[in-house]
Amino acid sequence: MRPATFNELNAEVERRRDAGDQSGALDLLTRSEPLFSPQAALTRMLRVELLARMDRATEAVDLLRDGLDRGYRYRGRWLRHERFAALTSQSDFSSLVERSDAQYERAQADASPDLGIYAPDEEARSGEQPVLVALHGNNRTMQDTVPSWQSIVADGWVLAVPQSSEIATTPGFFLWNDRERAMKDLETHLATLRSRLSLDPNRLVLGGFSMGARLALELGLSGRFPTKRVLAIATWLPDFESLAALFEPSAMQNARVHVVVGRHDTSGYDGSVRLVEHLRTLGASAVVEIHDGGHEEPRDMPGTLRRALTFLDSTSPGR
Repeated sequence: MRPATFNELNAEVERRRDAGDQSGALDLLTRSEPLFSPQAALTRMLRVELLARMDRATEAVDLLRDGLDRGYRYRGRWLRHERFAALTSQSDFSSLVERSDAQYERAQADASPDLGIYAPDEEARSGEQPVLVALHGNNRTMQDTVPSWQSIVADGWVLAVPQSSEIATTPGFFLWNDRERAMKDLETHLATLRSRLSLDPNRLVLGGFSMGARLALELGLSGRFPTKRVLAIATWLPDFESLAALFEPSAMQNARVHVVVGRHDTSGYDGSVRLVEHLRTLGASAVVEIHDGGHEEPRDMPGTLRRALTFLDSTSPGR
């Protein structure tokens, strides 16, 4: 079996482990680490954890050391979790945890937010411009996000793609897990956008993919971002109640939310459907568009974006 996505890999590893096939789970992780480069460091950590569970501490510590040599970054507190308790029997494990902590902190200190801005040609502009801010998913980058969203520029929209300043475990990739850091990054990006372009404040949409979609929903519907128009694609949402608890009821007035989810998205389908139903009960205009895929962008991303922005840019009531 070759998992098509990292989510599928995680699910299959968990299934094998729960069935008592730890060796099979380990073999699958070992074969899969090169296949999912953004999550290579996470896959390595899962291998180390599984070896610890199997009482193969020497191999686990050697694997961890090799990962750190490759530049993988792990917070020391993760490695101090009881899941790795068996590794404390190894004389050099403690020093590796300290090294990992230092490696992570250095990389995080060197990280800074970035912003890609893609606007219609000068001759196509007239007056204030509508803008879509698109947040990448976890373990992604600004560069690998732009191609999926760039079609909106031909339709007269400015596309702004921020890159988080929160580092992922694999070098070169980024996360949106730290909400306060994310909010500060986005405030900086908005100021940059406003200084460079003439933007229509009434035609601002906050969108995103996976964890970026979750962050867009949280910020847009809690009143912390200057728009209530949100485009959420493949939202990472296995815990609907946790997200719903963050919504500000007063932010629901005039809110418009377009949700896109794959029918086979195990981490987001049920939560996305419940989300739309919940938003409607709160008075927001919300729709869900379902495609036949999994935790991924729909195949016809340009068409999806066009439909979503038509809905989000409207003032008529949504279902």
